Amino acid sequence: MTLKPFLFIICVLLLGVGCRAQQTAEEQQVDIDQWQVLKQEVMKSPFEHQQQFSVNLSLFGPKDWAYPLPGAKVISNFGGARHHAGTDLKRYGPGFDKDTIYAAFAGTVVMEGPYFAYGKFIVIRHANGLETAYSHNSKHLVKQGQWVRAGQPIAIVGRTGRATTAHLHFEVRVDGQAFDSSQIFDHANHRLRQRKMVFTKPKEGRKIRITYEE
Repeated sequence: MTLKPFLFIICVLLLGVGCRAQQTAEEQQVDIDQWQVLKQEVMKSPFEHQQQFSVNLSLFGPKDWAYPLPGAKVISNFGGARHHAGTDLKRYGPGFDKDTIYAAFAGTVVMEGPYFAYGKFIVIRHANGLETAYSHNSKHLVKQGQWVRAGQPIAIVGRTGRATTAHLHFEVRVDGQAFDSSQIFDHANHRLRQRKMVFTKPKEGRKIRITYEE
């Protein structure tokens, strides 16, 4: 009995394996992690090489943002006589003190842990140049250095730190400077505002100026 038929079968099998290996390699080459570019942007200061940058919220799709505390109402606004650095959000109803908090945008957790009057505190830096902060949490679901998606659960509402009721103290910052989150979110309707925001940092290092176009 000749060995040619067996050799032919072996060659066919090897050829198939080789083709599959080449296909797998090609698939791996084109299977690019779509977050890598965003992760690189997160590590940069928005004013690293410029005095002005913009964020066009009208270009954000449904998966690019999330309201941090669904069903919540504002119980304390930004600013005022006590110079409140954030917006306090609370949902009324059963189980409000166990509500889940969600990341407003995709980004990297740059701080996670207790922080003075903030209690349990999370800060996320986003590729769009902004930072969001979430405090008084009872429990954290993410760790420092972790990459999170927009809408990913990050914490449970609490009253740690200086807080009289379980709620979310929510901040939006640019280059460390807090500004009114209502410029980003329509809190009454839990929607992202459709506007282009322009942030300008003076050479003298004064307060960052924020303007926007509807």
